[in-house]
Amino acid sequence: MKTLAIVVSALTLLAACGAGGGKKVVVMASGTVQVSGNTITLNPGSTHNEETFVPEGDKITVTGPAGNKEFDVKDAGLYLLNLKKDSLAGSYQKTGTDNSQIVITQENLWQRVDSLTMLMKGQGVSAEKRNYSLPPMSIARITKNTEAQIIGPYRKIP
Repeated sequence: MKTLAIVVSALTLLAACGAGGGKKVVVMASGTVQVSGNTITLNPGSTHNEETFVPEGDKITVTGPAGNKEFDVKDAGLYLLNLKKDSLAGSYQKTGTDNSQIVITQENLWQRVDSLTMLMKGQGVSAEKRNYSLPPMSIARITKNTEAQIIGPYRKIP
């Protein structure tokens, strides 16, 4: 099975002061998705689509041509569900409305390039480093903060 990494280069977790309660799921899919309660219907295709919803329980069911699959969403927080054909990889990026200029040194730039290269290989992935690598048909809790944002591919960082 092909495991190319689609780099969600701008996974942005806005570290807002409040943790935001409850649960929220961001679905990234190849094709179209329809959400009804805790059931997601996947119609495969080649178009990237994203859908965000609040689950009503501790399980999500994905229905598609390959059958049904259940995913656990027991703990409060923001989840990312990968229904794409490739892996999703990303990491925390600080953004905000602070108008001060940030200078990125050449050393820092190379550190970011090395980190991204390792991430695309699935190395050095951990919650402590605030990064992830999600294979197809998998889910991960990205943060406890449901007010955070996940910026997927093809979207600009705000």
